[in-house]
Amino acid sequence: MTALAKATVIVILLVVATIGADAMRDIPEFLHVCQVGEPEYDTCVSKSINDLKPYLKVGVPEYNIPSLEPLKLKQLSVSSTNSLKIQATDVNVAGASNFQIMKVKVDTDDLRFMVDIELPNIFVDGKYEVDGKIMLLPIRGSGPIHGNFSDCTGACKIQGERYFDENGLERIRITEFKMKISVGKGWMRLDNLFNGEEVLGNVVNTAINNNFDVFMREFLPLVEKALSDAFKDIAENIVQQFSYAQLFPGAK
Repeated sequence: MTALAKATVIVILLVVATIGADAMRDIPEFLHVCQVGEPEYDTCVSKSINDLKPYLKVGVPEYNIPSLEPLKLKQLSVSSTNSLKIQATDVNVAGASNFQIMKVKVDTDDLRFMVDIELPNIFVDGKYEVDGKIMLLPIRGSGPIHGNFSDCTGACKIQGERYFDENGLERIRITEFKMKISVGKGWMRLDNLFNGEEVLGNVVNTAINNNFDVFMREFLPLVEKALSDAFKDIAENIVQQFSYAQLFPGAK
């Protein structure tokens, strides 16, 4: 779940922190310009993102920047493996705006972006559907899902490429968006497992939380893949508002 904050940071990195002074639309005061080739460019980008924190709490709709408090996702993940199928919808995440940027690395030649963050605490509520096995335990049901995740870290890699649109304007598209997440500690509860069978539901929820690290190792890859796909689409929609020259002023 920490990937929610991670993914938003990367979107801002691409769309906001590097936007240039020659933009076709006015540059809002809250957008700090980073010129490609300037000294400490990565530090500038990191500072730009940090300066945006107050605005991320409420969002900036005219720039397709969603609010982080709470961050709302209609569909968080739809994933399947040989042993597990799970879907989460109507997900609300609180605490995502408290992220701390640890490292930013931008390769403007190859359009590659790497960002590491820490996030103290995330609260998650939503709806789930699940069928399969977790830690060899059968699990089946649908209903509310609640989670609290602490001491989280995330790493995200974005790859872009340049192209010319039908009007001959050079733009960029997102070709790869990958997230890796780790959670220090936390808990999760799935209500209404086994059609409301309380005893079986309590057994599974207790097993999940008593073996939280093991559970997260099985569960996180599903979340990482689903969030990577979802935020790749979000990032793509945002960057297509601007030209390559606007996003990377001073680049060759």
